[in-house]
Amino acid sequence: MTQTNLILLAASPLIMWRVYKRVQRLTVRQTSRLWRHWFGVIFLPLVLLAMIVMLLAKPVVLATLLGAALVGGTLGFVALRRMTFDSLGSAYFYTPYAPIGMVVAMLFIARVLYRLYEMVTLGPQQAPAFGSSPLTMGILGFVAGYYLVCASGLLRWRLATRK
Repeated sequence: MTQTNLILLAASPLIMWRVYKRVQRLTVRQTSRLWRHWFGVIFLPLVLLAMIVMLLAKPVVLATLLGAALVGGTLGFVALRRMTFDSLGSAYFYTPYAPIGMVVAMLFIARVLYRLYEMVTLGPQQAPAFGSSPLTMGILGFVAGYYLVCASGLLRWRLATRK
């Protein structure tokens, strides 16, 4: 067993605990923080734009990224319609629609774990480059599209309740 394998084996319980806490958070009522919604609305389009520029020479991978972002955005609209929104005094809360949020999170986590597996078994030099896999770019586009729509909807809700 190599040193890298031992480190990953030792870190696995911590990683799994963080994954569990992250997915669990998708199912409970959350405090709406305006800065988080603004961050998502500004940052996610920039990430998508950077990936588009990076993938201009790879049309198949670019098409996968854009198609998956569209599907993720559509799923984000469905999840947004099923979210619950409420306020208590000056505090605002929302409860995400858990089944869709969990599917999105698990897809992303599964792909990250598979990429780690590739790097451990093949070595960092032989693992495929980041932007070369249509599957990786598709999942990133899907997640970015989903969270962009959700952040936009939450921001719209918060700004509408201010008036």
